[in-house]
Amino acid sequence: MAVLDRRRWLVVGALFGLVAGVLLLVTPERNAYDGPLRLALELLRGRTHLPEFVSWLEMFRHDGRDYLAYPPMVSFVLVPYAFATGGAFGQSLANTLFILGSAPFLYALVRSLPGIESMAGRAVLAYTLGSPVLYSASTGDVWVLMHSEGNFFLFVTLFFVFVRRYLLVAGFFFMIAMQTRYSVALASLTFGITFLQIAPPGGRLRGAVRAGLWFTVGAIPPVLVVLAYQWWTLGDPFLSPYSAGWREWGLKGPQFGLRYFWVNLPVYTYATPTFLPEFPYLRFDASGQSIFVLSPYFVGLFLADVRRPWVRAFLPTIVATYGFYLLYFGTGFAQFGARYLQDAYPVMVPVALSAFARGAVGRRVLDVLLAYSIAMNAYGVYVTRFLSP
Repeated sequence: MAVLDRRRWLVVGALFGLVAGVLLLVTPERNAYDGPLRLALELLRGRTHLPEFVSWLEMFRHDGRDYLAYPPMVSFVLVPYAFATGGAFGQSLANTLFILGSAPFLYALVRSLPGIESMAGRAVLAYTLGSPVLYSASTGDVWVLMHSEGNFFLFVTLFFVFVRRYLLVAGFFFMIAMQTRYSVALASLTFGITFLQIAPPGGRLRGAVRAGLWFTVGAIPPVLVVLAYQWWTLGDPFLSPYSAGWREWGLKGPQFGLRYFWVNLPVYTYATPTFLPEFPYLRFDASGQSIFVLSPYFVGLFLADVRRPWVRAFLPTIVATYGFYLLYFGTGFAQFGARYLQDAYPVMVPVALSAFARGAVGRRVLDVLLAYSIAMNAYGVYVTRFLSP
C-alpha cells in the first residue's frame, strides 16, 4: 500500500510539474493592463489611489484623485504578492500563480466527490490546459486576472465546504471570491443546497440554517474591509469603484435584456474560430467562441450524473450563470472562448466529468476529448499570442 501511495504521489507530482511548466512557459514577462498590481503597490505605501491617470487603464477621477474602476478586492488580494516581489515580476505571473494555486484545490475537491474520485488528474488537465484558462495564463491582463482570482477563492471555498467542512472559513473565502467577481454570488445556490443535503435528517431545515449562519459569519470580515475602503475613498460604503467608474463615464452601467439573447447565444453554444484559407488556418476572435468547441468535454454538462447529490447541488449555479450572461449586454471582449463563463468553471468542470465516470468507455471518450481540448487551446494561444501582431 505504501508503494502504491508513493507511486500515486509521484504521478501527482509529475502532473503538477507538467502543468506548472506549461503555464509558466506561456506567461509573459509583462502586460500593460496591470492596474490592480499598481494599486496593490500603492496600498503598501499607504495610498488608496494611483499617483496619476493612466489613459489605457479603466480609471476615473473622484475628488481630484485617480482610481481604478475595478472591485477593490481585485487589488487587495495582490498585496501579499506585491509585498513579496515589489512588483518586480509583473501582474502576469501573479495571474498564473492564482491558476496554479487553483489546481491542488481542484484535485482535492474531485478526490472528495463520489463517483469521480479517480478523475482528479484529468480535472486538473481539463481546467488548466484544456480550457481558455491556458490563454489567461498567456496574457495576465486585468480582465482575465479577475476571473483567475475569483476561481481560486471559489475553489478554496468548495474545498472547505466539501473536503474539510469548515464553514466559517469557507464563508470568508467565498466573500473574497464574490468581491473579485460579483457573479460568483450565483454559487450561493450550490452552497444553500449543499447545506440542506448535509444537514441531519429530522432537522434538515434547522441544520441548513445553522450551517448558513456559520458561512455568513465567515463572510463578514471581507465585506467590512471593502465597505470601509469604499466609504474612505468614495464617501459611500455601498458605491463600488466599478459603479463609480460607470457613473463618471456617463454610462448607465451593465444592462440586461432579452434583446441581448440572440447576440450572445452563439458565443455560449456553437460559435467557432474563424477558418482561414492559409496558415494559421484558424483565427480565435476576441468576440468569443463556444466552450463546447474549444473544450468539448463540457458536453458532459448535458449528460451529468444527476444521481449524485453534489451534481444536483452544482447544476443550479451553472444554469443560473448561463442564464445571467445570455441576457447580459456583452460577452467579455478580452479572451477567446466565453470569458464570463469562467466564473462557473469550479463547478462546471466536476459536473462535466461526472458524465464520463460510468465506465472504461466513458473514460476513453473523455481522454480523446481532453486531448482535443488541450490541442485546440494550445493552438489558440500559439495563434493569438505568438502569431498575432
